[in-house]
Amino acid sequence: METLQKIWNLFLDVIFPPICVNCLRRGEKALCDECAARIEINNSFFCPECNRRLPARDSLPKNQNLCHPRVKFVLAAAASYQDRVVRELIHALKYNRAKTVLEPLGEIINKYLEKVIRNSKLEIRNFAVVPLPLHPQKERERGFNQAYLVAEVLRQCLEVRPPRGSTSQILTSIREEVEPRKIGIETNNLVRTKNTKSQTKMKDHEKRQENVSGAFSLKRPEAIVGQNVILVDDVFTSGATMKEAVLVLKNAGAKKIIGFVIAKT
Repeated sequence: METLQKIWNLFLDVIFPPICVNCLRRGEKALCDECAARIEINNSFFCPECNRRLPARDSLPKNQNLCHPRVKFVLAAAASYQDRVVRELIHALKYNRAKTVLEPLGEIINKYLEKVIRNSKLEIRNFAVVPLPLHPQKERERGFNQAYLVAEVLRQCLEVRPPRGSTSQILTSIREEVEPRKIGIETNNLVRTKNTKSQTKMKDHEKRQENVSGAFSLKRPEAIVGQNVILVDDVFTSGATMKEAVLVLKNAGAKKIIGFVIAKT
């Protein structure tokens, strides 16, 4: 069945070549090389409160922000949401269900990992990858959780340690490390219990925070005690949603938390 699917996909690519989501030119990939080259990759962690760049080597192992110590996580954002190419990729995934963009998103994520996380003192194998959950009703309506798809790409990137500068192997089946790193995705603990309103058009920070207050809970709080977590979403705007989820994880005893997104505003 898998072979037939590959043949069918190849047939479709021949008849209907992929179109670049940004410039709309036909080619071999969902994002052409020219548009991909325009993307500026971030090279630091960020304070989720004031957006200040944080030195990876100093801030992350201690998991404390130098400017806002009360914020209990650091933000890892691969690129800027102001970048049109990045924005088009995210919209294609989130609203058009275009899973073909997962490969260029993987390229963005891996380049960021090379610049930041792989150069830090962080032992990434000690972290569980947790996608920010949607409310069950919203996930049924959409048909998928984009945060889970991003988390799966991130997991694959973290498990592979390619040569510096190489990103082409990330979404393939190549796994040739001497000691393969296994990083799991935890989807059965953190749940969204409140079907919140969309925050896209909410400009007031307090209203955003009120909207997501009490939106998350844990099925097994005891499993979080002492756990390091990478909490994954697609975009970080005000951070209200992620901060609420972090609060639940921290109250349950989570240790270090990284908020990971493709892009931040």
